Amino acid sequence: MAYCHIVENRRAGQEQFEQLKAHLSATSPFPPDGQMLLIAGPAEPGWRVITVWESEEKLEHFYTERFPAACQAAGIGSLDDMQRTIFEVKALVAGDLVGAPQPA
Repeated sequence: MAYCHIVENRRAGQEQFEQLKAHLSATSPFPPDGQMLLIAGPAEPGWRVITVWESEEKLEHFYTERFPAACQAAGIGSLDDMQRTIFEVKALVAGDLVGAPQPA
C-alpha cells in the first residue's frame, strides 16, 4: 500500500528545503528508498512538502533514520515542530510530467 505524507513547516522556506535536499543527496541516495513522488512549494506561511511512499514502513524509516540529521543540517528544527498528515493512497493519477521541474 502506498502512503502520502504531507509536512508543513511554518519556519522554513525554499532555501532551507534546498539545504535539506543537499544534505540528503550528499549522505545517501536521493530520492530515498521507497519514495515514489515529491512535490514541494510555498505554504502560507512557510513551506509544504508532499511525498508518496511505497509503504508506511519505508516512510517511517526515512523520517526516523535520515530526516532528523537533514533537518539539523538545514537548521529547521525537528519533525515535532512541523505539522504532519499521513494517509493511505487510494488513487494516484498523473498526467505527462516531462515538463515538471526536476531536482538538481
